[in-house]
Amino acid sequence: MGKTTSINLVGRDEFEVIMGVFARCTDDYLFLFDLDKDEYIISEKILEKFDLPGNHFFHAGTILEKVVYPEDMPELSADLEKLKSGMSQEHNMEYRWVDREYKIVWISCRGVVIQDRTQEQKTKILIGRISEIGSKRKADNVTGLFAERQLLLDFEKLKADESYKNGVVLRIGVDNFKEINERYGMETGDAVLKMIAQCMELVRGEKDRCYKLDGDEFVLLMEGDNIQKAREHYHTIRILIEEHRKVQGYRNFYTISAGIVGFSYDKTDSEKLHGYSEFALSMAKKNGKNCSYIFTEEDYEEYVKGIKIQEKLRYAVNHGFLGFEVYYQPIVSSTTREVVGAEALLRFYSREYGMLSPGVFIPILEESGLIIPVGEWVYQTAMRQSIIWQRLMPEFRININLSFIQICKSDVVSGIMASIGELGIEPSTVLFEFTESGMISYDDSVQRLLDVLNENRVKIALDDFGTGYSSLAYLQNLRVNLLKLDRGFTSKAVVNDFDYNLIGHIVTMAHSIGMKVCFEGIETEEELQKLQKLEPDYIQGYYYGKPVNSESFYHSHLRKFEKAS
Repeated sequence: MGKTTSINLVGRDEFEVIMGVFARCTDDYLFLFDLDKDEYIISEKILEKFDLPGNHFFHAGTILEKVVYPEDMPELSADLEKLKSGMSQEHNMEYRWVDREYKIVWISCRGVVIQDRTQEQKTKILIGRISEIGSKRKADNVTGLFAERQLLLDFEKLKADESYKNGVVLRIGVDNFKEINERYGMETGDAVLKMIAQCMELVRGEKDRCYKLDGDEFVLLMEGDNIQKAREHYHTIRILIEEHRKVQGYRNFYTISAGIVGFSYDKTDSEKLHGYSEFALSMAKKNGKNCSYIFTEEDYEEYVKGIKIQEKLRYAVNHGFLGFEVYYQPIVSSTTREVVGAEALLRFYSREYGMLSPGVFIPILEESGLIIPVGEWVYQTAMRQSIIWQRLMPEFRININLSFIQICKSDVVSGIMASIGELGIEPSTVLFEFTESGMISYDDSVQRLLDVLNENRVKIALDDFGTGYSSLAYLQNLRVNLLKLDRGFTSKAVVNDFDYNLIGHIVTMAHSIGMKVCFEGIETEEELQKLQKLEPDYIQGYYYGKPVNSESFYHSHLRKFEKAS
C-alpha cells in the first residue's frame, strides 16, 4: 500500500481554468474527483458527447451511474471504495461509458489519489485523465466489444501464463453484410453488429472474452479445449438472432457463419491462430454459409497446397504455358466403331507435384481467373492439332471444353471466331462442350455465345446431361447438337432396368429433335454391347482409349489412315 501524497491544491475555479488550457493540447478529458465530498470536475468538452449535468457537479457516484455501462459499474464502485478507504492510491481501469446517442464508448481512466491540504479537513482527491480507447482500435464503439488489438494483447498475456494450456477460437462473420448496408443502410448494419455482440456476450463463459474484428467479424476466445461447446455457442447465437428478428417483424434477413479452431498456447502464435480462424470461417462460407466449420490441419494443408499450386499455374501461364499439355481421348462412331474425332482435355505437370489431376487444378484455374488465358491456349492448340489430323481424316472433329468463367468473364466468342478464321479450320468440325450444371449461370453472355456459334455452324454439346438440372425448355433455347451422358449415368443403366429404360427414352427424345447422343465412360465389352442396343451415335471411354498426348493418339488411332492414303 503506497503513501498518499499531500499537496496544496489551487482552488476549484483555478483548476477548471487549468483544465480548459490543457484541453486544447490533448484529446483526453482531465478530471478531479473529491472522493470524500463526492464532488467531480472534468474537462468541459466531455459534455459534447456524454449526458452529464455539467463539468462540475456533486453526488458524483449517483451521476456516474447514468453514464457508466451497467455491467461495468460494480467493478468501478469496488475500485473507488479501495481509493476512499486508503487501500489503494492509484486508479487504472478500462471500462465502458454510454454516450448521448446510447452508443457504447470504451474509455481508459487513470488517476492518482492526493491529499488536499487547502481544506479545513484533509480530503482525498483523485486527479487523472479519461481517454477514449475505441479510437485507438483497442475497442469498437459500435458494439462495445474490445477490438483486435486488445485480442492480440490478451492472447500474449494468456500465452505467457503457464496455467493456460489450451483455448478455442470461435470466429463469426455476417453472410453478405455488404448487401445489408447497401439495401437497408449503415444504421441497420450497425444494429446487426450490435445484436450479434449482445448474443455473444450472453453465451460466453465466465472466463471467455468477445472481440470485434474489422468489418463484420467477431471472435470469442474461450478457455479450455471444448470445441463442441464452441459449436453449441454458435447454434445458440443463431437461435437468439432468429428470435430477435421475429420480435422485430422480420424487417431484415441475415445469417452468420462460424469457423472454430482448437489450439494449444505453447504451439500456436497469434499470427498463426489468426490465419487458422480466417481459413475456418472462409470454409464455413464456402460450404454454403449459415453453418460452422471445425478447423483441421489436413484441410488447411490442402488449402496451402492450393495456394502453392495456383502460383505454379500462374508462373506457367506467364512462361509460355510451361507444364500445360493437351491430351486427346477418341470419340468413336457407334455404328462403324471407327474413330471420328477426339475430345481435347487439359493436363498439367509440375516438378513438385507431378501430373496433377484436372479435378485439382481446373477449379484453381477457375477461381483465380487463369482459366481465361489457359482456355484460349487450349482451344487454339486443339484446333491447330485437328487441322493436322484432318489431312488424314477430312471429317475429323475436335471437341473442346469451355468453362462458364470463360463465357461470363471474357469475350470468348470473339476469340473463338477469330481463331477459327485465322487458322482456317472448317467450323463444322469444331464442337464446344459445356456442362449442364453450369446452366445455373445461364445469362445473356451465354446466349450470345450460343447464337454466334450456331450462326457460324460451330457445333455445341451439352456435357454430363442428366447430372444437373435437366430442362427441355433450355434444350430448345440452346439448340445443341450433341448430348453427352457421363459414366455416372451410363454405368447405372448396365445393372438397373429403370436407368436403362430412362436413357433409352433420352436417346429417342434427342433423336426426335435432331440431336445426337454420346455415351461416355464405357470401359468393358459388356457395357458396350448392352448400351449399344440403345442406339447412341457415339461412344467415348477407356474401352476405346484413355486420354493421351497428341503423339500417342496419332500412333494409336490415326497412323493407319496415313498408310491407307
